[in-house]
Amino acid sequence: MDNTIEVTLPRHGRVTLTRARLPGTFLIWQSKARIGMFEMMEDYGGESVRMAPVHLPVLASLDEGVFPVNLTTRGIGVLPKEEYLTEFTEKFQNAKVLVDRSEYGKSLTERVSHAREFYKNPDLFNPYILGGLEIFEGQTSKNLTKNPIASLLYTGEAPKFPSYQLNGIIEFVKPKHPSYEFLLAARELFAFDHFHVTQHSYPYGYLFHVTEVKDKTPFTRK
Repeated sequence: MDNTIEVTLPRHGRVTLTRARLPGTFLIWQSKARIGMFEMMEDYGGESVRMAPVHLPVLASLDEGVFPVNLTTRGIGVLPKEEYLTEFTEKFQNAKVLVDRSEYGKSLTERVSHAREFYKNPDLFNPYILGGLEIFEGQTSKNLTKNPIASLLYTGEAPKFPSYQLNGIIEFVKPKHPSYEFLLAARELFAFDHFHVTQHSYPYGYLFHVTEVKDKTPFTRK
């Protein structure tokens, strides 16, 4: 992967930005939190998960006006490294095919097993890109179409309260794009569980190319 990314910005024209690597602590948190969620689902059922901070950062995009910052909570998570992208997309897709909708609840163990295979190993994660699916095509989508810069703020649970601000560039990806197909397959593994609002389609996805990382995790001040 190229260490830089070129993008055209409204006020700066064509600029070249250097990619930033996601910290190991962030990737390990992503892994452990997901595995913890899967264990809860296996012990108490899919309805036991009410919130997933590890997957739901606040996304800031820019608009024009007196208050130019637009905020929204979005499902944005890790993707496999390029060499594993097709493998895990196919595994997730095959798992979904095996699940009959009428037996959805009974398939939880199988679905969790396929997801765990990927999320248990942070070494499989792409350390430069995150991704999510577009649903509503609202203000955030309009803003990012005009100006692709964005910031994410992840904040986790007690007792450590892991928190990271990630700045980067958004790239839209359409159906049939390898990353879109992975994001869709990962979403559909748990699309009808209680921690998701049921959706019928996703017009496109987006990749978040990381260019700056700020560790916002709180600590005891001396």
